[in-house]
Amino acid sequence: MNLRRLINAAALATIATTVTVAATAATAAGETPATPPSATTTKAAPAKTPITKEQAIEMALKAHPGKVTKAYEDIKKGKKTWEVKIKGDDSKKWEVYYEIATGELVAEEAD
Repeated sequence: MNLRRLINAAALATIATTVTVAATAATAAGETPATPPSATTTKAAPAKTPITKEQAIEMALKAHPGKVTKAYEDIKKGKKTWEVKIKGDDSKKWEVYYEIATGELVAEEAD
């Protein structure tokens, strides 16, 4: 049993020495040593800031130029959205939905 502990300790010491030498060499060469991803770097990015009705209208008009006929809060695909209705320059009636919390496009429909 003591021999097993001795081998494990030697293996750990070898690994620690290798990592330390590699980090020291990288630092001496002016490089940033590589680090494994931590729990904080692999988490999803925090939610974007909520968008206003005016921002939703602006985004909808960029996607579908025309005249806004209505803009209001609605629920689409289970998400709280801004629904923007546009009478498009392309003679279509558009309904564009942006998620309020993130500003992401949820849906767009043409009649």
